[in-house]
Amino acid sequence: MGKQQLFFKWLALSAVAEWLIMRTATRAAIHIPKSPTFITIYQGLNTVGQVTAAFVALLSLGLLLTIAWHDRRQIWLSLILGGLAMLGILFLIIVPPTWLAFGYQLLAVMAVLLICSRAFWGQDVAGGRRGWQGVAVLLFPALALFTGLLVQLLPNLYKLFGWPGPPLLTIALFNLGELFVIVSVGVWWWVSHLLYGRFASWQIWLFAAIPMVFFAISFWRDAAMTGILTIWSTGLTLYLPWPVYALALWLAGVTILATWKQTPAVAYAILLLISAGYAPQLSSQLFCAIIGIWLLMPAPVHQPVKDYVAQPVRLAPRPHEILAKQ
Repeated sequence: MGKQQLFFKWLALSAVAEWLIMRTATRAAIHIPKSPTFITIYQGLNTVGQVTAAFVALLSLGLLLTIAWHDRRQIWLSLILGGLAMLGILFLIIVPPTWLAFGYQLLAVMAVLLICSRAFWGQDVAGGRRGWQGVAVLLFPALALFTGLLVQLLPNLYKLFGWPGPPLLTIALFNLGELFVIVSVGVWWWVSHLLYGRFASWQIWLFAAIPMVFFAISFWRDAAMTGILTIWSTGLTLYLPWPVYALALWLAGVTILATWKQTPAVAYAILLLISAGYAPQLSSQLFCAIIGIWLLMPAPVHQPVKDYVAQPVRLAPRPHEILAKQ
């Protein structure tokens, strides 16, 4: 159990490092005039980022296959996760034709739906009531991932059947998914507050405000460049008022810091989902997002852990479990 928890921690931290280096720092540095010293630093940073990206790809692939084996009695989910892993490897060798890319995206959509179905129909808390907090923590990020995958799937569907494009409602779906991303952060923060019965300490609020302040200053100085970097880095278009994103960034930091020791699975899941970005572009990013969703899946309390073979790794008690005992 401890080793598995350590692997998830490594994946979360390395995914964040890859996100900050490869999709944020190096892309921001493109627009900075470079002296010879700066070029040397940039090349070194890029090399570190590439090594980190390779590590994330390998570890996420291994953990996805581990989850598929762990959930082998959930035969459809296990087969779908295994299929995603195998196709991810295949796409390193070949350029996927439209039908295969569509099949890959369809498998990803089905994986999200199956994980959510287990949360809705297989998870009850004491007294027969559903742990709505645990379900909400999973539901909204799953909806964001599902919507982003749907936006990516529709063009291949249109191309596969020869329909004239662009697909209907693509922009509306994309914006809806981005809204789900913001709502997810609010839900995570609120449930973490309910979990501990109090708000996080002022030190956590202060430390978590640092990224938010950097974002606000960047947006104030150059809104256009900040928007471009945000799209490159996270996939978000910032179509909502920028203070909404600043607040979401702040609350996400507070939630991660507040849950890091008590419920590390939640903290790791949030980091994985943030680093994967909205509408993941690479297989490794998709794997991180699916693993993050899986980690958020509430565990049943009406059965002993040893009797629930398909249960995910219990890194820590889920929020709704602790609330049910109060």
